[in-house]
Amino acid sequence: MPTSQPYNPPVPLHRRLFGVSCRLSIGCIGRQRHPPQSGYRTRPYSVSQQNQTPRMPSPSTSKLPIPRSWEEFEDICADVLKRIWHDPYVTRNGRTGQGQNGVDIFGRPQHLNVRATTPVFAVAQCKAVEALSLYDIKCEVARAKLFAPVPAEYLLLTTLSRDVALQAAVRETQWPFSVRLMFWEDLSLELSGHPDLLKKHFPAWATASVGAMDVISRVLASRPEDYTYDHETGVFLHRLDVKLRIVLDRTEDNRIKFEEPWVCRFADPKATRQIVYIEYDSARVKTLYFVYVDGFRYIIPFPRAQADLQISKAQYHLGCILSHPIYGYSFDEGLRRAGIVVDDALDSAASIG
Repeated sequence: MPTSQPYNPPVPLHRRLFGVSCRLSIGCIGRQRHPPQSGYRTRPYSVSQQNQTPRMPSPSTSKLPIPRSWEEFEDICADVLKRIWHDPYVTRNGRTGQGQNGVDIFGRPQHLNVRATTPVFAVAQCKAVEALSLYDIKCEVARAKLFAPVPAEYLLLTTLSRDVALQAAVRETQWPFSVRLMFWEDLSLELSGHPDLLKKHFPAWATASVGAMDVISRVLASRPEDYTYDHETGVFLHRLDVKLRIVLDRTEDNRIKFEEPWVCRFADPKATRQIVYIEYDSARVKTLYFVYVDGFRYIIPFPRAQADLQISKAQYHLGCILSHPIYGYSFDEGLRRAGIVVDDALDSAASIG
């Protein structure tokens, strides 16, 4: 083993969540120096990059310029909500001068309608203001209650910067339906995951350099349908940004036997570790770990531990993408059989950005 390049210790298990270490940028990912050994959770060591060249700020590391008009702000919000809600029919509510009951935009979010027997709506209010209080939000929510049908979710989007006190006040208040806030930093981060929207609304920023966190944001903002999959190479290629790839490591050295009790819950108890790479413009951004179980019918993310069968929403999101080409076998069904659950709290502990 070379001695001129120091090694960092392996990433601790509790930080193994689908996140990006703040030390990493494009091209700064660990290289495996040891052949894998049969066992439970063999992981490569990571080498920290030296003398990195500073990169220009990107939309996820620096706020985009605030729109000059409320009309432009509403256009941005409508486009962002189409992606967040996975609803191409998101609609602006009425026109200027008409009564809108405090609702600028409405739609049918996918997450509210998956198991619904009748349409479930969410509404949004866009606030390009200089100040916002809990009282203001209560007034807007009271007006939104008059929207027909009564929405299941209310989202207030604002050009203001994040306010921890206001966020806490909203969380602690009892509402007639789900109420959420998105500040300008949140909108900037969401836009950074959609190059086409960034180019449409902020063309000057679309050419900015891309960092590791930008790439992860784009993956988390994408859908399984956004990728084409090549079974021969194991490569998922993003349809709108061909520089973004998710790659299954097909080398025999890295596909080793995986043994944990939960894999025995399937009809075929044999399991194989699958290393997955997120790459951008041929640079490796992140290495992730999955398991093929039940005769390669399901691909499941590593849970936190053998006795702690939890994964993050981000791991679940990537699992949905990787499972999309496997016809006839549901990713959710695989998790259910394995006894693995999604814990929303795990994401807040990871350095996703």
